[in-house]
Amino acid sequence: MYSNSKRTIKKMGLLLVGIMIVTSFISLVNINTAEAASSPADSAVQFLYNDYADKGINNSDAGVGSYALYVLTQAGVDVSTWMYTGVCLKDAVINAANDDISNASDPSIVSAKLLGQDLAAMKALGQSDLAVQIEQILQHRQSSTGFDTGDYSIFSNLAAYDLLGRADSISVINTVYAKDYILGTQNQTIGDPAYGSWGCTWENNYYADFMATAAAVRALNYLDPNKSDVLIQDAINNGLNWMKDQQQADGSFLAGMDDPTIDTSEVIVTLKTCGMDPAAWKSSGGKSAVDYLMNNALNDDGSFGTSGNAMCATWALCAYNSLDEHTVWRLYLDPSSTTLNVGGTVQLSAFWQNADGTADVSLDAQWSAADSSIVSVDSSGLVTALRAGQTEVYAVYGGLTASASVTVNSGVGGTAKTVGLAVVGMNGELLYGPSNHVRVAETNRWGFTVLGALDASGIDYHTSTWAWGILVDSIGGQANSGMAGWMYAVNGQIASTSPENCSINDRDKIIWYYSTSMDQEPPNWNDLVSGNIIVVQLPDPVSDTALNTAIQKARSTGLVALMADKAQNLLALSNEQLTKILNTGKPLAVTVQGVQFILSPDSLKVPEIMAASTAQLQLTVQKVSSGDAQNLVEPFADKFKLAGDVYELNVLVVNKKGKQISIEQFPDCKVLLPVPESLREAAAAGEVMAYRYNENSKVWEKVVGTYDTTSGIISFKTEHFSKYALLETVSPPEEKNNFEEKITFKDITGHWAQKEIEFMAAKGYMAGIGDNKFAVEATVTRAEFAAILARMAGLTANPGGTDLFSDVPAGAWYRGAVGAVVSAGLVYGTSENSFAPDDPITREQMAAMIARYMVKNGLDLTISDADAVQLLAGFSDAADVFPWARTSVALMTRERLMAGRESGQFVPKGNTTRAEAAVVLYRVLQKLPQLGK
Repeated sequence: MYSNSKRTIKKMGLLLVGIMIVTSFISLVNINTAEAASSPADSAVQFLYNDYADKGINNSDAGVGSYALYVLTQAGVDVSTWMYTGVCLKDAVINAANDDISNASDPSIVSAKLLGQDLAAMKALGQSDLAVQIEQILQHRQSSTGFDTGDYSIFSNLAAYDLLGRADSISVINTVYAKDYILGTQNQTIGDPAYGSWGCTWENNYYADFMATAAAVRALNYLDPNKSDVLIQDAINNGLNWMKDQQQADGSFLAGMDDPTIDTSEVIVTLKTCGMDPAAWKSSGGKSAVDYLMNNALNDDGSFGTSGNAMCATWALCAYNSLDEHTVWRLYLDPSSTTLNVGGTVQLSAFWQNADGTADVSLDAQWSAADSSIVSVDSSGLVTALRAGQTEVYAVYGGLTASASVTVNSGVGGTAKTVGLAVVGMNGELLYGPSNHVRVAETNRWGFTVLGALDASGIDYHTSTWAWGILVDSIGGQANSGMAGWMYAVNGQIASTSPENCSINDRDKIIWYYSTSMDQEPPNWNDLVSGNIIVVQLPDPVSDTALNTAIQKARSTGLVALMADKAQNLLALSNEQLTKILNTGKPLAVTVQGVQFILSPDSLKVPEIMAASTAQLQLTVQKVSSGDAQNLVEPFADKFKLAGDVYELNVLVVNKKGKQISIEQFPDCKVLLPVPESLREAAAAGEVMAYRYNENSKVWEKVVGTYDTTSGIISFKTEHFSKYALLETVSPPEEKNNFEEKITFKDITGHWAQKEIEFMAAKGYMAGIGDNKFAVEATVTRAEFAAILARMAGLTANPGGTDLFSDVPAGAWYRGAVGAVVSAGLVYGTSENSFAPDDPITREQMAAMIARYMVKNGLDLTISDADAVQLLAGFSDAADVFPWARTSVALMTRERLMAGRESGQFVPKGNTTRAEAAVVLYRVLQKLPQLGK
């Protein structure tokens, strides 16, 4: 049965079908049939785009909001380009999540289901701070009766448990409460046609609900991933049996007044979650849910299901995602931003990309400028600068809008020439272009020459001087080697002059290509445009023997670890090898030239890698020459100096035609750079950090990194690749003797924790107890630990943050510190009205507080339930750890911040001495992002 909200959604959907048909027809009327979305998944994206562009955000099932964004992100769609009244969908959803967090104290305004959808969206967007806040809200809202209360609360509660599982956050709540609630609300009346379902009672009648049942089955699967709980597995089987009974002859599923597309989508997602094949459930007519979704769910007008609303499109897209029906779908302009002088021009191109490839639709798009007094734009996308200012140029095609930013300077522009340019790398891959719109200004330092065109493209290159003029010895990080190196051709002819002396004209076609011999013919321009690139030779992938060995070892190490030969700057994996790695469910760790990439299973599922046309994944590390490296750092000599090599890092896909494809966004990729042994002490002190070189601004940008004192490695996360290096801070002369004064205590001399205690005291985080003593064996109270955390976090005293606690006196020395850490979400009370400030802090409490502190400081401490269980299994008293602390204890073990005690026990309820606290917190500080602490 539908809840009241679901009934309303269905009625609204039926009323809006006619309106949607009209608006869809208007937006698609000018699209050629061959140009329409090439798959049902593309059609679902198209529908959701139109809905947002027409109506803006609707943060509910009925519209495009958090859940739709989560599903779209899973499909690989870039929603940052979706605009409604100047606000992109990504920002709109983040704003909505912030509003929901602010109103979360009132369940009647913000349901647990909506919070779960917000959580999934924030995880997908990498908004870790907001995700943690939502997790904490759900953690505090949960009770033995779920999150929400009321007649129809089961729909919200079951959906919230399911979404927590999908967001890999099920462990943050009380899983015992979750299990008991879900099992306790299942229909267990044997002989009842609704036996095994979940639903609600209305007017003394029980109504089974398909969506609630699907959510419950998925949630139970997340609670028992190893399928070892008999009660849970029985409940899952009973729920699946009831769902199977609702199958129709056409393969669809339908219960009550539901929409068959939604129920069918729920079946597919649920069976995939449970590791089952949705195509295996056949109807009396021999049809499956997959048959229905692929052939019957999409309506002629581009909508889905009988309701034809955003909810149907979202649920269908989620099912397509689970079936790996990937979509590559966007409209974009090239270039996306440009700067002109008054009177100058630039040719913009509009490109439509879907699963079939990329097409130039410049001549079919409708062009306009936000401010036509600043620039004009003709029907082909040619922009002319009229007056100084900044504006946007828009292209509309197929109901989509793409934009480019144009800045016009007041100076009168000189003449310019527009040429075609392509750069083909050593393996026949495209490093740039082909583009017909490279604008070479008269003021270019190389003038109207082939080298001027290369410079105007913005691609990284390097030159040197030789007897015949200027030599281009490196482009895109690929340097000349022996007789192999960079050559160029103009309009198909190899030029006989050096590039700074070879003149160019409008519409010339220039190709730079990496040649292995002087007589090698250049690539053909038309082949480059059509994508028919002839590959010189793809590098050999890693051997299958090495890969199989790495996969076997991954069972114990948790990583599929591969290493390139020392002489190689590249490691390649074939498409088949990538599939093997993905099937392990383990992260891939690749080491090249001493640099390690760690790619999570999710990062290996980006559309560029998952495409059927993928031939190889290549991970490359090029060490920049010492001279060039010094040149990059020399302008900043007053701030820092090199602490090793400068590395040009890249992860690229090569398709079966040899075309090299750059991955625009690469989520959840970690890079590890080795710290020279002589600089490890400086790294521990925060004086050696990781930096990325910004090619546009020509500056070094600090990245959020973590130093591991045990391995001597600085690691950081990145979504794109460039030049990276470790740089050491250079202290001004007047600061050389201004180090923190050493503080020591008479009872720590020779103590195993002496170094850590002196460090914490010098930083002002911990102090003695009087008489120059530290009291190493004294027990730390909850109030004392809260005060230490407040100092480490740099928090301002907030006495008002303790108003809820009846046991924190107004005049207590710790009141301000406790209020500060509670308000910051680092520490919780022992109950709603009690903080227990004088109680000794337990080891599991300390683990939870430290984990929250580290997350607040930018560390990614995600861990799967399976990994947490495996880590805790090493302690004989793992069952004694409270459910709310299990993840934190596992993380402290994994990060080597806390260890077990005697007899292989963690002793979660044990107390902590001041010496132990100093050592653990010292280790924490070494793990924190290198922010110049």
